[in-house]
Amino acid sequence: MQWSRPVRPGDELRVESEVLEVHASRSRPGQGMIKLRSTTLNQHGEPVMISVGNLVVRGRGVGPA
Repeated sequence: MQWSRPVRPGDELRVESEVLEVHASRSRPGQGMIKLRSTTLNQHGEPVMISVGNLVVRGRGVGPA
């Protein structure tokens, strides 16, 4: 996580997310990993925070765990 600008009370923030990678799990059928970059922008369209994280997700057509 990287904060590139300060955020002040009253700022309007929005988040944009981008999928960077998608991988099926080799050891757990029906699961996979998604690498996601989320960028938080202020009301001027300036990035104030960028984070990159990994999510464990269920595959398509896989029922509840």
